[in-house]
Amino acid sequence: MAAKVVLLSGEEDALRLRAMQELMSAATLEDDFDLQVMSGGDNSPIEWSASVGTAPFLSTRRTVIVRHLLRCEEPDTSGWPSLPPSALLILIADEETGDESRQRKYGTVRGQWEKAVRAIGGYIEEFKSDPKQLVESIRQEAGRLGKKMSPKAAEALAEMCGGNLSRAMDELEKLAIFVATAEQISESDVREVAMPSREWNVFRMVDAALTGNGSEALRQLRILVGSATKAEEAAYRNILPTMSRQLRLIWQARMILDARLDPDDLPESFVSQLPENPAWQKQAPFVKGKAMRAARGATLDQLTDCLGLISDADAKLKGMLPSYSGMETLEQMLLLMIEALRPSTPARA
Repeated sequence: MAAKVVLLSGEEDALRLRAMQELMSAATLEDDFDLQVMSGGDNSPIEWSASVGTAPFLSTRRTVIVRHLLRCEEPDTSGWPSLPPSALLILIADEETGDESRQRKYGTVRGQWEKAVRAIGGYIEEFKSDPKQLVESIRQEAGRLGKKMSPKAAEALAEMCGGNLSRAMDELEKLAIFVATAEQISESDVREVAMPSREWNVFRMVDAALTGNGSEALRQLRILVGSATKAEEAAYRNILPTMSRQLRLIWQARMILDARLDPDDLPESFVSQLPENPAWQKQAPFVKGKAMRAARGATLDQLTDCLGLISDADAKLKGMLPSYSGMETLEQMLLLMIEALRPSTPARA
């Protein structure tokens, strides 16, 4: 097709936003009159086509940028092959917020749009970060801001941002302002300034439970919940899914310890026995390291019991098992978890 259709997709919204701004700047340099921004939630694909198919006013190209693409759930590219050569349609699969089920829905819609754009010969740029290169990517982003960062400081930021490069990039801007004229962003700067993600708080809570620190585990729970009235909402949105994921990683780490294998060089025969989600092989080095350290304090049976307690808490919150309030259910889950993790036989390897 003569017209150009570009889709900016992927999970790293900061990288996607940067690319969009660069494209907008390039289009604006040519002529503001021939640039229009529309929304996937407010305008239909037919309206996008009608606008981008209009003859340009003063420039050689008519550009239409569609934000919030995932709000348009029915990809319709039927009229796009007939667009004129002057048309440039840029689709932005903006990151949408919502609970886990809504995120799965957006993921499905994203895949449908990628398939539709690919079918008409459009160009797709998928912005993803490599977990194995996350720490180095953070250091490179610090360099873009004129700052240096040690691997340890970058790892601390990656941990506090839940392994999300986009969040880390947002925090780096604050850190660059905080250190002012200093060339280096230190680990202590990160600990002092960076806003912890929910994933980080959940990890602190799980780590406290694994080490038998009930007061810290309950403190982190209250931070995550915010107020007792929001306990069920927080449990479904973040606490239970993230706890389950972290414990499944620790369970895999315990298997690796018991097999006396190198966590960074596992034989294929062993990998085939591990769950696909979360996949151990795809985790960032610092995530593997945390899981391995946590696994040294628990047995496979204890970790299995903890996963069962999460399942029970989920059933209680849904009314499938007898329970008290949402907050009391979560507190009971944590205390029972700490009890289940009390050492009976040595677990270290």
